[in-house]
Amino acid sequence: MRKITLKIPDFAFRTFVILSFLLAGIGLTWYYSLQSVAPEHMHEKSDAGGPEDKIILTAEALRNVRIESSEVERRQMKEWLEAPGVVEPNLNHVVRIRVLARGIVRLVHVHLGERVRTGQVLFEYDNVEVEELLGKYRKYLSRKVKLEARSDVARQRAERAQRLAAAEALAQKELELRIAEKREAQAELEAHLAEIDLIFSKLARFGVTREAVSGLSWDYSPLQKVKAPQPGVVLDFRLASGEVIFPDQQVMTIADLSHIWIKASVYEKDLGRVKVGQTAEISFVAFPEKTFLGKITQVNSRLDPQTRTVSVRVETNNSGENLKLGMFGTVRLPTEDHIALVVPETAIQRVDGKDVVFIQTGVLEFQKRNVDLVHKADTWIEIASGVTPGERVVIQGGFYLKSILLRDTLAEHH
Repeated sequence: MRKITLKIPDFAFRTFVILSFLLAGIGLTWYYSLQSVAPEHMHEKSDAGGPEDKIILTAEALRNVRIESSEVERRQMKEWLEAPGVVEPNLNHVVRIRVLARGIVRLVHVHLGERVRTGQVLFEYDNVEVEELLGKYRKYLSRKVKLEARSDVARQRAERAQRLAAAEALAQKELELRIAEKREAQAELEAHLAEIDLIFSKLARFGVTREAVSGLSWDYSPLQKVKAPQPGVVLDFRLASGEVIFPDQQVMTIADLSHIWIKASVYEKDLGRVKVGQTAEISFVAFPEKTFLGKITQVNSRLDPQTRTVSVRVETNNSGENLKLGMFGTVRLPTEDHIALVVPETAIQRVDGKDVVFIQTGVLEFQKRNVDLVHKADTWIEIASGVTPGERVVIQGGFYLKSILLRDTLAEHH
């Protein structure tokens, strides 16, 4: 019998064996890696969908993402009504400067927007009416001398007639005539003096003193100085040098802006929650970290037929004058306190156009719940339905859970 021997080169055999072991190792590694790696999360959804959505995280995912939760609780809530408002001057601290007589403006010392102090000269003008009154006053003073002399003569005649009549050297009829002349002269003098007092009272309105016009000299100047009656800022300005001004003409407005009004517009449906004397909080975009306090001093009795709102006046202090006229702000009016079911505002997420929260039902399990919101107060949100006291609601990490929910929902649709 013939024996056949097959010889395989040692090099080729060794290469084959090594490659076989390598391929087998790679295959086993891939297989066991698939079996040992768990998903980062699982998303379970009931047939009904909606509030039964659950998310189950792995322990590793929970460590990687910081998720915090707190208990849903009942607490006392201060209910606030918010309304837009605008800064206006406090009319109790606004003066409107007018002139009392016709005249010509000679000097203007202030300008629009300038801050003035009490007693500061605002402008000077030639008071034409003062000139006319001064002329009349001097004329009456001159006639007064003549009337006083006439009255003295009449008095002396009457006294002489009385002495003669007593000596039976003068008829009674002549005595009565002299006494009548005396009374007539005295009455005319008294009427003249009353007219002088009337003229001077008109002059006194413009600051003219008796010392200034006591004599018949013509040294008194009709140039009038108009001074500021209070400190403030010149808001309205209608004056120029050389301009003719007339009685009761308003030439400028001065407002003390350390006291201002905030005019808020409150809707008709909310009027029952607003009362005079309530404290209000006002916030402005220009001062996001600051809250201004004020008090409601008036609720207007007229409703705007176009906007269906009522103007509510809030008075506040503006000592630093940081708030400027015309600035828009938000007025918050407290209405009433009540006990309500609340969650922190950071717990609220929006999913598919609805307000939701995530309830932690286990160490690694979370459930989405639709909730009905009532209103916000400070950092708390009042909840009408969807949660119960004692449940733990996610207050940090809710956006991560929301992203998982939305990602899985999109995957299901595709």
